[in-house]
Amino acid sequence: MQRISLHAAHDHIIGLTKFRTPIVAVEELLWNSLDADAENVNVSLTLNHIGGLTRLVIADDGHGLPLAKAEESFGSIGGSPKLKMNETPKGRRPHGKTGRGRLKAFGLGSTVRWESHFLENGKCQRFSITGHRSTIDSFEISDPVDVAEPRSGVTVEITGIDGLFSSLVNSEYAATELAQRLALYLNQYPGIEIIYDGVAVDATTGQSHTADYEVEVRVSPDETHKATLTVIEWDRTTNRALYLCDRDGFARDERPPGIQAPGWDFTAYFKSELVEKLDSEDALALDELHPTVKAIVDVSKDALRTHFRKRDSGRGADLVRQWKAERIYPYENAPADPVTTAEREVFDVCAVNVHQYLPSFENQDRANKLLTFRLIKQGIESNPTALQTILREVLALPAEKQDEFAKLLGKTKLSAIINAANIVVDRLDFLASLHELLFGEHHKTLNEPRQLHPILANELWLFGEQYQLGVDEQSLKNTLLTHIKLLGREEVVTDVASVKDLDGRDRYLDLLLYRQFPTMREGHFEHLVVELKRPSITLGKKEIGQIEEYAFAVNDDQRFDKEQTQWNFVLIGNDLDPFATQKCSSDDRAFGHIKTGQVNIYVRKWATVIADAKWRYEFFRKQLEYQATTDDARAYLKDRHSKYFPETDQPAGANGSAQTGGANGSAQPSPVSVHPKAATAGKPKGRTSKRAKPPLA
Repeated sequence: MQRISLHAAHDHIIGLTKFRTPIVAVEELLWNSLDADAENVNVSLTLNHIGGLTRLVIADDGHGLPLAKAEESFGSIGGSPKLKMNETPKGRRPHGKTGRGRLKAFGLGSTVRWESHFLENGKCQRFSITGHRSTIDSFEISDPVDVAEPRSGVTVEITGIDGLFSSLVNSEYAATELAQRLALYLNQYPGIEIIYDGVAVDATTGQSHTADYEVEVRVSPDETHKATLTVIEWDRTTNRALYLCDRDGFARDERPPGIQAPGWDFTAYFKSELVEKLDSEDALALDELHPTVKAIVDVSKDALRTHFRKRDSGRGADLVRQWKAERIYPYENAPADPVTTAEREVFDVCAVNVHQYLPSFENQDRANKLLTFRLIKQGIESNPTALQTILREVLALPAEKQDEFAKLLGKTKLSAIINAANIVVDRLDFLASLHELLFGEHHKTLNEPRQLHPILANELWLFGEQYQLGVDEQSLKNTLLTHIKLLGREEVVTDVASVKDLDGRDRYLDLLLYRQFPTMREGHFEHLVVELKRPSITLGKKEIGQIEEYAFAVNDDQRFDKEQTQWNFVLIGNDLDPFATQKCSSDDRAFGHIKTGQVNIYVRKWATVIADAKWRYEFFRKQLEYQATTDDARAYLKDRHSKYFPETDQPAGANGSAQTGGANGSAQPSPVSVHPKAATAGKPKGRTSKRAKPPLA
């Protein structure tokens, strides 16, 4: 036995064991086999009980390493014997010329053993070379042993593996990666068989199309380099990659191709002596920060874009001819002008994508295909941006969701589904808007009769889906007129001239809402009278006194029906003072229910009203996966209620966008519990409600 010393600095040798991905280390060892004219290479893995890699072996049937060349091959870096030959004995172009490939094996495991069988003078001998990462600058070489069976080749065994290397354990993935990296070589030298843990490294049968492009890379104003870009398309799912190769097509580096080519699985190979120069200077490690590397990548991207534009056009033309033959193509005559030409081209792109991304489309009957194409044509001509969004969302649905969607369309119209969802989204946006108006910066200038009141008159669902607007900003006299009209008591209309409050003053209500009991006693009504106060007013004794006066005026006026009509008066404001809080608290009523009977009086905070409304829509919000943002709230006010806000009085913050006062600027209610019983928020502890939830829940 003898020892071979590797002449290089220890840290330099350790640096050569590093790699970007573990598949690179396996590839380097495979190149050693291929440069030895191997026809068959087998990679086998040994895993432990939890699936971890413990041993990797690469065995080939090449010409082997003669003992006389062992020291030359393992004793130096950069002086590979392959530098002296332009081709192998079988006429192949050699890959490794730096003598560094074998060191990548130490990046996988701590111990590497090479066993060589070689033929010399008509007899076969065997010897081994063993190296350890801890003493990587020297190798142990065994004495040769005669072998009776005449064969040649090298077996590399890596043990002491101290990494997960899941990409190597996944045999299908590793075989595909190696096939891509070795594709040009295996295309050039057919008949080579590489098996990776039982999976063939097949770089030929999976190729559907190959193209070469001559390109030029401008390194400086006075220096350009010619190169070849080879594009290989695959008929299987492939990890796209751009390989930077030397002039012989051996990959020195890889990176994402950096282009959009929907529907294509491909790899690209940039081949030039320029890559060899950059690799020797370690410039490839700089990625695209190096100007020459950037120039290579940019030229490759341009060539790839041109390639796939042609391929898309060709594939689309074939399909269009097929669709015309099936009489499902929605255009008959040639385009008449540039606009219709552009529309036709957009349609072809959309139709090709539908054909590609919907596997079942090809198997549909003619009527369904024709309907699909007509819908696409209609969308392009009317609203191409909306069509793109719709197609993207529908095509992204998993199969079971597509089935559910189809069943739903069998029960109702798509327009009805859209309207229902739009109502919910609009109402969530309005709640965000209302929170800003009442609690944001705009509440200081909000005009209650001119702004808040007319807005709410158009958003009465806030108080309950059952209410409709009865009278808006009318005196009690006109309120009585409407009330009598609802009851059908036309004979009393002339007697309403003297409707006053308890002090003899004419009183004005903000909103009168009513509903008719749908199934209870016919002719019975409920009136909801809403008294609004601007956000800057804290509800107290004065405000409660006003709502009580309104209620008592109705209660004491015999012309207001009490037998067939339930009267509910509600005062709403932002906050309560101590008097109001005490007034709202009771042992036998819900918080805020200050008078019961045929005429009821309630006092409620806006935070509770908004929280209750949000709770009613919370289930739908979650199902729609929707969250109203500040911009949504602002857009809603601008779209629906801009006439109530002069240009200089928009509900926006200093930066021009609606503010909600939240930490993140999103539209959120004040800190109250969003719960079915939110109407009782603020009730003192120990009290229990004995009444049903008040109106506006």
